[in-house]
Amino acid sequence: MLPEGRFFERTKRGREEEERRPRRGDRSGSRYRFAVGVSDSDTPGTVGYQAANAAMEALGAEPSFAFVAISHHHEKNRKTILESVKNVVRDVPTIGAVVADPIMSREGAIEGGVGVALWSAGEDAQIDTHIVRLHSKEGENLREHLSRVLDRSGGKKYLNVLGVAPYSVEDVGERIEEAFLSLSEYVDLAVVGIVGGQTPSPWSIIHDGDFFSNHLSIVTIRTDYPFGMFFAYGFHPLVPLEITRMDGRFIVELDHSPAYEVLSDILLSRGVSGSDLKDRSRLRKVLSRFQIAIPDPAAAGRFKAAVIRDVTHRGIELSTGIVEGDTVWLMEADNVEVLKSTIKGATRSLTHLKGSLAAGLIFFENHLRIMALGKDVEKDVVGLRKAIPFPFLGVPSAQELVIHHDVLSGLHGGVAAGMVFSNRGEQP
Repeated sequence: MLPEGRFFERTKRGREEEERRPRRGDRSGSRYRFAVGVSDSDTPGTVGYQAANAAMEALGAEPSFAFVAISHHHEKNRKTILESVKNVVRDVPTIGAVVADPIMSREGAIEGGVGVALWSAGEDAQIDTHIVRLHSKEGENLREHLSRVLDRSGGKKYLNVLGVAPYSVEDVGERIEEAFLSLSEYVDLAVVGIVGGQTPSPWSIIHDGDFFSNHLSIVTIRTDYPFGMFFAYGFHPLVPLEITRMDGRFIVELDHSPAYEVLSDILLSRGVSGSDLKDRSRLRKVLSRFQIAIPDPAAAGRFKAAVIRDVTHRGIELSTGIVEGDTVWLMEADNVEVLKSTIKGATRSLTHLKGSLAAGLIFFENHLRIMALGKDVEKDVVGLRKAIPFPFLGVPSAQELVIHHDVLSGLHGGVAAGMVFSNRGEQP
C-alpha cells in the first residue's frame, strides 16, 4: 500500500502552532543527548506538540533521530498529531507507530498519550531511515530489500537497527525473523517491535511524515562505538517437556501424550479450575500467564520465548514456529521475577557499552508481560528508573525480534527488548 499521506490531504499548519514552535539555538542549559517527552492531553493538536516540545527542551543538542509512539486512543487524529510532532522536530529522521497502551517513560505509564524520544548523535554517526514493503514485489523479496539496507560499506565499525512493523498477519513476525537471521552476520544489534493487537489498524507504522500499512519502518545507525541491548524476561520455569509431534504451529504431542491433556493437567495442578479451561474467554486470560521457552542448545541460560495463542483438542498453538524433537519449558508468570528481570536486564545492558556512554533507551514490552504485571507495570517503570540514570521510552508489542550475541537471536513473545543509545565521550 502507499503512504497514507497520498490519500489524505495534509492538515494546514496553524499560525498559533507556528508561533509556539520552540526556537532552536543555544542548548547549553540542557543536560542530555537523549530525551523523552510525553503528554496525555485529550486535544489532538496539543498532545503531539507537548510531547515533542518537552523532549526538545530537555535535549542537549540538535536531534538526529526521533521515535514517535501514538496511543491507539488517538488513532482517528493520528495525522494531526504526527504533523504537530514534525512541526517541532522538523526534518529529523523519524520512525514510530500507533501502539496499544500504556506508553512508558521515567514519568510513569500513561494511557491515551503520545511519547517522543529524541537522540543527538553528533557528527560521528551515519543515520538513515528506510521503509520496506513486507509483501514481496515481483522479482524481489524482503531479504533482498534488507540486504541493500544493511550494507556495511560505510566504513563504520558497528551497525545497529531499530524498527517497527504491524502485526497484520500471523506470519509477519516469522517472515521478518527469517530475513534478519539470514543477514545477521552484518548486524551488531537489531531490535524490531511488532506492534498492534490481534486486529491492528491500518496505517499504523510511521516513517518520517507519513503512516504506512504492511511495511517495516527501520532506522540504521552506523557508529564506531557500540550500543547496548536491553532484554528482560522473568517467567518462572515449571517443567521441561519434549515435543514429540508437531502440526504447523500446533504442538500435538508432549512426551508422547496428547499436548492438550498434558497442559490441562499442569494448569489444573497450578490452581486453574476446570470451568476456566472449558470457557474460551476465561481460558485466554489464564493462558496470558503461561508461555513456552525454547532453550538455546549452544548456550546455557539463553532461550527464545513463545506465546501460547490457544489450546484446543488439536493441540497447543504457539506464536512462533518450533521444531519437533525440541525440549521446551512451560513457564509461568511471576511478578516478582518479572520485576527483578527488568532491573537485571537494564543493568546488564550497560556492560555492552565499551568505550561509549549510555544516553537513553527505547524498548518494546510484550502485551503478555504487561498483562501479567497488571497494576505492577508501574513498579516495572520504577525498577527501570532505579537501574538506569538516563531517559527511556517503552511501548507495548505483540512480538519482539532481537539480533545480538548476548541472547538467542530471533523472534520472541513475552519479553521486553530494547536498544540503549550511546554517544562517544562525555555528555554536554
